[in-house]
Amino acid sequence: MWAQFQIQQYLDMNGLDGLVDRWGKYLDRYGWEVDHDVLGCRDCWSDHGILDYCQRSIYSPSHPLHICPDYSDCSCDS
Repeated sequence: MWAQFQIQQYLDMNGLDGLVDRWGKYLDRYGWEVDHDVLGCRDCWSDHGILDYCQRSIYSPSHPLHICPDYSDCSCDS
């Protein structure tokens, strides 16, 4: 829980690129993908251009480091 808070705080301060540079190897260890290939993933699907992200995508509300995509409505609570 503490690590997740620290990583989220780092993401807010430094952006996604900074997070991947600093924490990438640790995120991979816990299975938290931040550079998930949405278009190449068979678990992410598109319904007429609207993507439904799988749990490995950072854009999925169930991802521990979720961020809302800029270009679509998000179903999260934030």
